[in-house]
Amino acid sequence: METSSTSASSRWIKFIKNDIFGNPSAVIWVVIVVQLLVARLISASFWNATHLLNVLRQASGLGIVTLGQTLVIMTGGIDLSNGMVITLVDVLAAGILRGQNDLMGQVIFITAGVGILVGLINGILVTKVKVPPLICTLGMFGILKGIAYVYTGGAPKGSIPDSLKFIGAGFVGPIPTQVLFLIGFFIIIYLLVHRTTYGRYIYSAGGNKQAANLSGVNVDLVIISAYVISSLLSAFTGLILAGYIGTGSLQIGEGYNFNSVAAAVVGGTLFTGGVGSITGGIGGALFLAVLISLLRFMGLPYSNQLMVQGAILAFAIYVQTKKKE
Repeated sequence: METSSTSASSRWIKFIKNDIFGNPSAVIWVVIVVQLLVARLISASFWNATHLLNVLRQASGLGIVTLGQTLVIMTGGIDLSNGMVITLVDVLAAGILRGQNDLMGQVIFITAGVGILVGLINGILVTKVKVPPLICTLGMFGILKGIAYVYTGGAPKGSIPDSLKFIGAGFVGPIPTQVLFLIGFFIIIYLLVHRTTYGRYIYSAGGNKQAANLSGVNVDLVIISAYVISSLLSAFTGLILAGYIGTGSLQIGEGYNFNSVAAAVVGGTLFTGGVGSITGGIGGALFLAVLISLLRFMGLPYSNQLMVQGAILAFAIYVQTKKKE
């Protein structure tokens, strides 16, 4: 009986050590639990159901963008254009719709077109022209910013109709619609990555491109598709956030590029590619949302919040580097 008990304890210790603390995508969820416990000690109102749902809503836009960013980083790339895709879609939606529900179909079509086109250009430049992903997507960020400013003349016009406001700021029962969209996109991308051949191609393309090519994987096509998915998810995020703020804004996408990278990396996705998980990426986005809310509760200025986020990203990269040595 004692031997059986000892064996069970050993299995639990091994499970906790290897499957939880040895797995970054699981560790991030443990950290989130710790965050929530600390937040409860700081302020009992942090656990108010309304506040927690609001934190989830704040995490939703970043979570959707992080899904695409995680795919790109898993292929060994990076997408720094996603924040400006969000901004461009927002000002286009406000300018085209002008409060009219009957134009929603056209705007959704344009939104998808923007996402696909930007992703295709990024992917082709990275794979065929051999432009480094950092330079390519940062350049695309600048181009899209210019387009947004030319389109708006520096002052966004138009308004968002009620149908889109419901998508961005509505509720289904007590659940914000943004959270439901996050859940839906998460399920789709999770199944795509962890339950299909395409997911295996993503990992192999990021892990060893030469070996993947030799085994019959069209690595260039896989990488291009990752950029397309990333931009497409960013475009839909722009549409959702347009509904949330109810107007066009040239600042709405600020921070999403770097925060999505931070969320993916904190969630266990390696910059070198080939390692990562969709669950970890979502965990990273939720971690950042809880962290920002907690820092606000503590009264930290915005500049200090940015410093904390930067320090966390630097630490996560450092830990990744040490593990590879």
